[in-house]
Amino acid sequence: MWDLRERIQRVAESDSHVIILGPSGSGKELVAQAIHGECHTFDTEMVSRNAATIPEGLVDAELFGNIRNYPNPGMPERKGLIGAADGSTLFLDEIGELPERLQVHFLRLLDNGEYQRLGDAKVRCARFRLIGATNRPTTALKEDMLAR
Repeated sequence: MWDLRERIQRVAESDSHVIILGPSGSGKELVAQAIHGECHTFDTEMVSRNAATIPEGLVDAELFGNIRNYPNPGMPERKGLIGAADGSTLFLDEIGELPERLQVHFLRLLDNGEYQRLGDAKVRCARFRLIGATNRPTTALKEDMLAR
């Protein structure tokens, strides 16, 4: 436990994105909360979501948000999880469940914080830390995403 505590402290002191690996029920979310709690860079509430519960057809909208009236008239503008986590931490539990095509969308986001809301031509920038957790083997993650 002391080793884990020291690792959490070291990770919290950096602004790096983090992947937490472990079997179901091993406390991955508790580790994510501890990292966020010890971080002095981000002082707002952590945004959390289980990626496995997001319907595949809504993953882009849920993560990146959408502009007003897109994709349907009357649709309100939504920040998405990325926009909500700007200046904080985004914890995505079961990140290994995200389709590989969506993992590609994360690459630019993880490199420099750039993303686009659905229907928006404007590139936005978010400053946040992504903490992903999975009980799947690292091969479930796209190699480029895992490297970041």
